[in-house]
Amino acid sequence: MKKEKKEFLKLRKNVIKYNKFLIAVFGLFILYALIYSISILDCSGVDFYNLVCNGDCTKEMFTCTNVSSGLLAFFLNHHMTICIIFLIAALVFLVLQKVNLYKINKLEVDELREEKVNKSGHIVLTLLLGYTGIHKYRTENKAIGRFYLVNFILFIITWIIKNFFTSTYNDYTIFYCTYELSVLFLTGIIILNIVEAIFSLASLKDDEEKIFA
Repeated sequence: MKKEKKEFLKLRKNVIKYNKFLIAVFGLFILYALIYSISILDCSGVDFYNLVCNGDCTKEMFTCTNVSSGLLAFFLNHHMTICIIFLIAALVFLVLQKVNLYKINKLEVDELREEKVNKSGHIVLTLLLGYTGIHKYRTENKAIGRFYLVNFILFIITWIIKNFFTSTYNDYTIFYCTYELSVLFLTGIIILNIVEAIFSLASLKDDEEKIFA
């Protein structure tokens, strides 16, 4: 039992470490999103939209003014690749975190039982409402939950503007930028949540049907 407690503390330390790495990845993604937004903030015409839709545009055209076309072209033409890199990095750290949690759930320790969550409830919440980050508020990962929630709110706001206030959406590139990035982030969150649900499903529950998640 003493050996298992020592192993538990070691694994828990790893979980906290990988959680910090996850927060760092999300923080860098937000920094990139800000740089991307600033890069196209001054865009309002043909050059901008030709880059976005490769010259085949049916919507109102725009023109770019104060930003160098090289920098603008780089961010617009590679933003999908950059976002995928962020997603892969987040996925790697999430898997490493969940592997350690999976090992913790195989140990017979009574430490910090208040941090455990109901296994079935956590899986259902992760799959159905995980994109809002609500499942993270039931664990020790509230900081990540805030990232998820803010992104979901931005997605909803820009989706409403895009579908119900089309002229406003077309007039301000910041709405286009925020919508596109929030959709990409939302897609990544859904993938991360599926991975999290799989690990939770594989974890061994205790007598009260609870697990560390």
